[in-house]
Amino acid sequence: MFLHTTVYEGDKGKILLANMEKFLTMAAASDIGVGFVFFDDCWSTSGANLSSPCQPVKGRHNGCWKTSPQAADRTAVSRFKPYVVDVATKFKADSRVLWWEIYNEPHPTFAPKGYSIDLRQAAYSWLKLINVIHPVLSCWDDNNDTDIVDSHHYSSNFGTWNSAVYSNPDKGAFVTEAGSRWYQGYSSDSGSTLMVVSWLQALRQLHANWLAGKEPCSVNGHNVTFVPGAMISWELMVGNSNTRWHWNTKDNSSEPAVPWDAHLFPDGTPISLTEAAALRNLTTGKDDFLYHNSFLQPSASLAQDNFTTVIGGGQVILWAAGLKQPMTDGVAEASIWVGDSADTAGMIVRQAWTVKSSFAGYYVGVNGASKLLTVERWTPNESPILGSYDLSKRENGLIMNGWNLLRAAIVGNTTMVWFNPSHADAVSPDGTPTPIEPLIVAKDDNPDDPEQIASGDLAMVAVGADMKADYLSLLPLSVLPPHSHGN
Repeated sequence: MFLHTTVYEGDKGKILLANMEKFLTMAAASDIGVGFVFFDDCWSTSGANLSSPCQPVKGRHNGCWKTSPQAADRTAVSRFKPYVVDVATKFKADSRVLWWEIYNEPHPTFAPKGYSIDLRQAAYSWLKLINVIHPVLSCWDDNNDTDIVDSHHYSSNFGTWNSAVYSNPDKGAFVTEAGSRWYQGYSSDSGSTLMVVSWLQALRQLHANWLAGKEPCSVNGHNVTFVPGAMISWELMVGNSNTRWHWNTKDNSSEPAVPWDAHLFPDGTPISLTEAAALRNLTTGKDDFLYHNSFLQPSASLAQDNFTTVIGGGQVILWAAGLKQPMTDGVAEASIWVGDSADTAGMIVRQAWTVKSSFAGYYVGVNGASKLLTVERWTPNESPILGSYDLSKRENGLIMNGWNLLRAAIVGNTTMVWFNPSHADAVSPDGTPTPIEPLIVAKDDNPDDPEQIASGDLAMVAVGADMKADYLSLLPLSVLPPHSHGN
């Protein structure tokens, strides 16, 4: 949680301290620990005030983020001692606080030159004199003003992550900014959630080996004597920080197909049910997956994201081998890359073989040429369309040569489909959170042979040109918000 010098100086901390107490209480009620940040050199160096709230500009990443302190306030370093001391003293022994971060991304060249580093050093000494019970952190990486190596990474080359994390094993490490998703129009992943989860899981295994005196127990030449902490994504909820857009996105850009950052929409729905389930598994051990494949190699030193390709040319199937049970009701989700305007690409849910050695099931997918999202009942004899939606009506409809999120929930004879859900879907015109509704709700009232599609497998299919898949999963209906499946 980022604090700001301007807020403190407005009334010597009365409102700030009261709001911190309220925030800690709310976070603790959900078993969330909090780290506070005092200073930050990112984004706007002017414009912070307490009288006229900043209005976000569509497409402008962190457009309302103001450096702390602002350029005009960078006077004597000692000016900010009361701010640090008053705040830290109130919460110096509060177990709801996990750490204090002095400075987020200090820039030594910001005017006056060296000021940020001088302020970082002074604040570190002030906090240590107060005897806070929490660790004190500061960017960048390892330095004299941090108790723990404080690292930021936005790439899919985990060799560079490992070099920073294990640069001072005696201190341990905390990746306080751990990646973002692959953003449309870019050629590589920025360290997506599933990649970071895979990396941490691989490090856990290497660390267990190190504790047991077994090999392998090292990565990139470093013994894995600990597993670092990691804050995955810049923010928890898609909102007015606008980090759903990449930091190089132009003003007034369309809503992205998939947010670059954050984990939840304002209605509480995860951006990706697959990512959310993977995070629950990592942090609690709870495994909701009936099937999951991220196509990543089990390695702590991946150099790039991995995905699979479903080769087109006909009705070519990628089977989801290893389902824990035949699919009846549930939620299937995939990240798909449609690379040619003639592509037809998607999933087959409740896929089942018929007595004619063909397959039946519900196809959920897109056509690159028509931009049509459809639900179809595929049988050996016919493939009627049960429901459709024209994605060209959405500003973040089907993205060609980029990742799209496809989700289908099947309940009885009803199939509900979401495609690239966005912030605009989750808020009403007045800004109030509203449930994200499916684009298609299709009922199969008269299937030819209900027994053939009452249950089955899960598969991916490409017709015509190739399709890439970054992940495929099957989850129980319980992972959806209640309103999403009629309860």
